[in-house]
Amino acid sequence: MRITLLPNVLIICLLSSVEAHAKESLRYNPAASDSWYPYYIPDKDKPGILGELIPLILEKANIHGIELRFPPKRTIYAMENGLLDFDVVSPVWFPGGDAGEQFVFSHKLFGIEEYYASIDGTQLAPMVYKEEVGTILGYYYFDDNTFTRIDFASEKELVLALKKNRVDRILIGDLPAKYWADMLNVSIRLDQLHTKGELKIRLHKSKIHLLPLLNNAITELQQTGKIDILVSKYTVNQK
Repeated sequence: MRITLLPNVLIICLLSSVEAHAKESLRYNPAASDSWYPYYIPDKDKPGILGELIPLILEKANIHGIELRFPPKRTIYAMENGLLDFDVVSPVWFPGGDAGEQFVFSHKLFGIEEYYASIDGTQLAPMVYKEEVGTILGYYYFDDNTFTRIDFASEKELVLALKKNRVDRILIGDLPAKYWADMLNVSIRLDQLHTKGELKIRLHKSKIHLLPLLNNAITELQQTGKIDILVSKYTVNQK
């Protein structure tokens, strides 16, 4: 009896061990906009800060990444319904810095700033309640109950709308504003800081057991200076 059972027990133990050490997978969206330069660029050879950083983090954490591309509104649905395991956001974009009980945040990746912006040289009165502001469809704005959103598909479309006088003000990150202003020959003025925060991985709680691995990978990349080098690659002396 012992002779026949022992191989079965060993097989079960070996299979359990293999499953325990199998590489985990995470489905993710690095950015909900293809115009979010320099954070994400639809270019295989030069995919932007997050386009390079997220695969590095996953490799360090020994996690298999499955990149899925969704537009902003679809990304929200996918995150809330478990079709995506993580995306990259800043807590300051959410009311009270809370993305909801379904999610947890990783360690900081790097800082990010967002501004109210307008065409340089225009004379604008101070912002008033429910004033129209150009925004990105599906993006989070913690205080969007205080202004009227005029949604556009991407940062590029947002700057074009400003250029064509479809809106007087927009909300946009400082680096995407600079890039698209240069590309589209628009003189943009950053009028007022809207948010200043940190980009982090927003992980679905069903995958919370992987958070320590992600955080350890982020910490190692921070300590070795690799994140700073990557950010500089896309922000220093770039058009």
